[in-house]
Amino acid sequence: MPKTGRNDPCPCASGKKYKHCCLDKDRAADLSAAVRQRVALQESQALDVASNAVVDLVHDGRLDEAEQAARELLARYPEVHDGYDRLGMVHEARGQFREAAECYRKVIEFTRANPENYDPGLVDIFLELIVKLEASAAQAECALNDADRSG
Repeated sequence: MPKTGRNDPCPCASGKKYKHCCLDKDRAADLSAAVRQRVALQESQALDVASNAVVDLVHDGRLDEAEQAARELLARYPEVHDGYDRLGMVHEARGQFREAAECYRKVIEFTRANPENYDPGLVDIFLELIVKLEASAAQAECALNDADRSG
């Protein structure tokens, strides 16, 4: 569709020239859309930074700080899976396998609820991780029970 010129008749059919009718409103709408896009990009970048910071804290063994940061992700960005993914990483690093598996189940819920936002293979990756975590939890419980019986 060709762009309406300033001196063209307004497309709203008012009979006025575009510059005296809808030009300012259309410019404001275009500007508003650009501002929304910029804000969305900044939020996305902030999410990436915060999410990656949790990963760094886990790798550094600073698990209390990592847990707090993951919970902040959950509070600040409830519409994305990152908080549960990162909290699962914290639980996993602490050997809390069942808690980690539960967090990863919530990641799968997000993925299934919003399939257009995720790679289809992501669910399978988390399902495999959950199976491994459940097996690790069962082994840890057996070892604990064996230690109780022998001790």
